[in-house]
Amino acid sequence: MDVKNLTNEHKESDQQEKKITISLFKLIITVVSAVILTAAVTTFALIGGNKATVDNEAPKRSEFMKLYQVYDTLSENYYKDVDKSKLIDSAIKGMVSGLDDPYSEYMTKEEQQEFSDTMSGDFQGIGAEMGQDGEKIIITSPLKDSPAYKAGVKPNDEVLAIDGKTTEGMTTVDVVSKIRGKAGTPVTLTLKRGSGDPFKVVIKRDNIHMESVESKMLKDKTALITVTKFQEGTASEFHEALKKMDEAGMEKLVLDFRNNPGGYLEEAKKMAGEFIDKGDILFYTQTKDGKTEAYKSENPANPVTKSLPTVIIMNEGSASASEVFAAALRDHDKARIVGTKSFGKGIVQTAAPYKDESLLKFTQMKWLTPNKTWIHKKGIAPDKKIELPAYANSHVLDPGEVFTIGEKNKRIESLELGLEALGYDAGKVDTEFDAQTQAAVQNFQYENGLEVTGTMQGKTTDKFTELLRKKLESDDPQLQGAVQMVKNTK
Repeated sequence: MDVKNLTNEHKESDQQEKKITISLFKLIITVVSAVILTAAVTTFALIGGNKATVDNEAPKRSEFMKLYQVYDTLSENYYKDVDKSKLIDSAIKGMVSGLDDPYSEYMTKEEQQEFSDTMSGDFQGIGAEMGQDGEKIIITSPLKDSPAYKAGVKPNDEVLAIDGKTTEGMTTVDVVSKIRGKAGTPVTLTLKRGSGDPFKVVIKRDNIHMESVESKMLKDKTALITVTKFQEGTASEFHEALKKMDEAGMEKLVLDFRNNPGGYLEEAKKMAGEFIDKGDILFYTQTKDGKTEAYKSENPANPVTKSLPTVIIMNEGSASASEVFAAALRDHDKARIVGTKSFGKGIVQTAAPYKDESLLKFTQMKWLTPNKTWIHKKGIAPDKKIELPAYANSHVLDPGEVFTIGEKNKRIESLELGLEALGYDAGKVDTEFDAQTQAAVQNFQYENGLEVTGTMQGKTTDKFTELLRKKLESDDPQLQGAVQMVKNTK
């Protein structure tokens, strides 16, 4: 759930200035210690929607003496002037990184603003949620129809470099800030998928405006509602979508939560309440001392959902709040799940904002399903597993790379899988670009109005990626499986 972001005329006046600076530093550090070490931290919308500023009163702590000393040493003796605010921000970031928790982070005012923009649904970038897996920076979810999605980026792709510069040692906040940029400008990501070789993908940034809920009517009065993220207002959008589909004659419902990275837990809670009766448990939270609290549906279930056969589609990019929602419905026998196992994020973050508009986001507790299952790092297994075809998970081809006859590497296998899926016979699917592969590429180029060269590069690669994406969307075995399952549900 997923948030970012411290001269000389007379000796006497010099000393006074130093005392004021150091005193200010100590005050800021003690504020941070109070936030982390006391139980009276004020939280905001990640769990309850209440935003307040942390009080700047705290006792001095001896644990921070070494930090004071390092600050003094650098301020007085470093060979050039230092940015004192940057030192303080870096000290706080270092403290949070010591948690070894990819979901906890400190954000400066600017980073916090970027986070808020993302959660409101409007920002400039490639449209992909980032996370950490140990030391790795990974893409947790490419948002549907975003530049990243159209470029073929997949959940769990590891980000090795941005515009040729390694991400080693970077935090998630660092990576996001470097990938973000003005609409229309390109960014080159070096990615690694599974055990395959690294590959590059060039993505043009765009204005990302996310309506988090989309709905349409399929055949046989089956409604499809897609939820891309739990941002501000998602629950209201979902309520309106249910109403719209009911008015259109909905008799069965498929909910598409694939690549939904989560977001505000409160939004998921309201949405689950559309299906689950007032007073019934939606999920539990559990603190480090074992204290468990039940969160219940606060309103009567929506009459529209009563006895409404419902199936949820999930995949490895479905995380956090989307898992809370899906688990609640399944545990209460309100829905079944198809697709592949979800991401597995069973912890809740809260946030402490400060007067300078910086923000500390940290993991506060676990969450458990109504059946008291903890899905963290395990995910939710579907009732029916439906994999995507092999070509859907193959490597994205770099338009800047030239594939021609005689070459041998693992990316040729991805090329041949894609050609086969599009109806072009490339012969045996292997790692060699042979004469039959060349002939298949020539046929592909001819039928799509491209220059017939027999090599895969540039415009040919772009068209190839576009058609594979469209084919997957039109065939979509997971959606077809969900429709079939809900059709057979009584």
